Amino acid sequence: MAQRWKMHDLTEPQLRQAFNAMAALLNDLMPAGPARDGAAMFVLLVFDDPGLTQFVSNCDRHNMIRALREAADRLEQDEVIER
Repeated sequence: MAQRWKMHDLTEPQLRQAFNAMAALLNDLMPAGPARDGAAMFVLLVFDDPGLTQFVSNCDRHNMIRALREAADRLEQDEVIER
């Protein structure tokens, strides 16, 4: 079983290594999309304490912020998009 950790116990280099590994895994698993390398764009939010949220993304910051705002609005309104 993998060792469990809390983000506030990690150094900045350890956080960067962990998040880059998660991003690489997600990028490999995602279907094709518009991101720079052809994978679907994603934003991964990870938190272990309220107010301490880290993220990793494969899209530019402006698009990531816009996507997070849109997602927060839908969540607050309990909006479900049928597929």
